[in-house]
Amino acid sequence: MRGKLVYPYSNALLEYEFRRDHPLKPDRLKLTYLLSQQLGLLDKVKELKPAFASREELELFHSSEFINAVVDSGTNNNAYPHYGLGTADNPIFPQIHETGARYVGATLDAIRAIMDGASNAFCISGGLHHAHKNAASGFCIYNDIVIAIKMLHKKQNSKVLYFDFDAHHGDGVQNAFYRSKDVLTISVHQTGQTLFPGTGFIYETGAAEGIGYSVNVPLIPGAGTPELLRVFDDVVVPLFESFKPDLLVTQMGVDGHYLDPLAHLTYTSHGYETVVGKLREISTEICKLGWLAVGGGGYHPVNVARLWTLFLAVMLDEDIPNKMPDEFRETCNEMGYKDIPEFMRDKNEVVQMYFSREDIVLDLERALRRVKELVFPYHGL
Repeated sequence: MRGKLVYPYSNALLEYEFRRDHPLKPDRLKLTYLLSQQLGLLDKVKELKPAFASREELELFHSSEFINAVVDSGTNNNAYPHYGLGTADNPIFPQIHETGARYVGATLDAIRAIMDGASNAFCISGGLHHAHKNAASGFCIYNDIVIAIKMLHKKQNSKVLYFDFDAHHGDGVQNAFYRSKDVLTISVHQTGQTLFPGTGFIYETGAAEGIGYSVNVPLIPGAGTPELLRVFDDVVVPLFESFKPDLLVTQMGVDGHYLDPLAHLTYTSHGYETVVGKLREISTEICKLGWLAVGGGGYHPVNVARLWTLFLAVMLDEDIPNKMPDEFRETCNEMGYKDIPEFMRDKNEVVQMYFSREDIVLDLERALRRVKELVFPYHGL
């Protein structure tokens, strides 16, 4: 019998903070942990205190020169703009290397536990999908996802399906495995024509033996739960069933939610919960190693806590009350947060009119048709 779901966490993870006014607030993690604890979900998991990733582990993906620049920037306050350090997105702060290495360490602890027989893992601090081999990018210093997958491949031959539903394209992970057929990357995101990092177009389908193993479904602003579910059913499920991965890795950023301040999608808790529930079912059926879930984007800290706690409940197949605990809401108020949702789930579908529904539906139909033309033949579909 496989072990409990693994949940790496410690308050030391909260030290990863660029600036007090930076969108990536450590409160996201603190509040997620608190809410999950108050709802009794952490009694169902195996908590791990994250260790630091070693230099050798970081070099599974990142160059030695880049790591040296990160170390120096945190120690001596030197900016390295060509490495993405000291920019508006990635300001320098003391211990930037150490805290980044701990983030990677948390995800590595999760993948090790899975290799040792854990059923699944949810690493809420992980999901830094924009970091590249030689550059920090988009609030991401070290790419924990790529390093974890490379560690797995170093230990054993395994096929990995990486599914990313963050509003921003998972460019760092895609690029790391762009020429590989052992990792199938699928990203559904707001189009790069209107959102950072400006990539993730349908024609980005891989190279060399990896052609057909990078899959992108860009959505126009205003796309929401119907579009997310359609992409999942029409693209993710058939590719999942054809590829038959040994391990599922999901980046579960929630900046596509309609309350998020940095993107322009309109997902709701219903869409997310449906997708995560289907991922649980299909990974249980197909993936002999299991499921590694990591966090990612989301810049409304209270909403992030609400959704990631809901995801944990779905992963555990546990029922939770729909009303958010009064104690939790009081804590959020004390921390200065306003507009706190009263319920764990959204009450209504919310549509913000960036484009008309007709335009959104038509754009998605065109995208799905093109994805199937370019990618599905490589998978016998």
